[in-house]
Amino acid sequence: MKKFVIVMIAILVLFVFLMLNYLLWDKENLLKQSEHDKIEQDWLRGQNRTLQATVNEQEQTIKALEKEKDQLQTRIKNLQEELQLINSQIENYRKEISEKGQAINSYKMFTEGLLCQLILDWFDNISSHDHNAAWELMASDHLIFDKQYNREDFSRYLEAVHNVSLARKTDKEGDEASQETGGEPWAATGYYFEILRGYGNEYEVMAELQAEVTLVEEAAGEIIGWEQGPNRLRVTFLFSPNHQRWEIKAVAKASN
Repeated sequence: MKKFVIVMIAILVLFVFLMLNYLLWDKENLLKQSEHDKIEQDWLRGQNRTLQATVNEQEQTIKALEKEKDQLQTRIKNLQEELQLINSQIENYRKEISEKGQAINSYKMFTEGLLCQLILDWFDNISSHDHNAAWELMASDHLIFDKQYNREDFSRYLEAVHNVSLARKTDKEGDEASQETGGEPWAATGYYFEILRGYGNEYEVMAELQAEVTLVEEAAGEIIGWEQGPNRLRVTFLFSPNHQRWEIKAVAKASN
């Protein structure tokens, strides 16, 4: 019996000792786990702070983009309004240009008699060999059959022209032209002289005409541009704002 009691006490002591060891081991593990959990929590808090900062940054970016979007929409609206205004102005300018173009073309037609007289005077000066007077009727940058002359060369060039005149229409053609124009004093009735519509700028007028040319026999084969007999010509007249007059700018062969 006594041995049994001793054995039981020994077993109890051993059990208590084992329990104490287990509790010490468990406490140590708990401390380690607690420390690990604390480290992990600190890491998670850091991650959370980082994520929160990223979220805040993204929210600020979104707000900035929304503000920029509103500004761009406002700018687009303003640009659309400006574009509409510009298109309206362009349309008004087109109408104004068209109206001015029509007015200019109408005005050019009223210069027919004046320009016909200018070419008559020019031809008369050439025929009378008054080359200085003929020179004065020309623009400074003139071209005669694609060539520009100075005063001396111009005079030498025209020495080969014995006579030049503006061709007249037959009586029947002259009467018909007079009826078409209503016998207006500005119309070049009776001559082969026609203003071309839609050619030249606002300071230019082009006309086609027929000239009768007589060349000096010994020079007939040398002169450039002029031909013996009928010559169909296209003449460009330029209005000089400085001189306030019409001048002859170019003389060329008329295309068929």
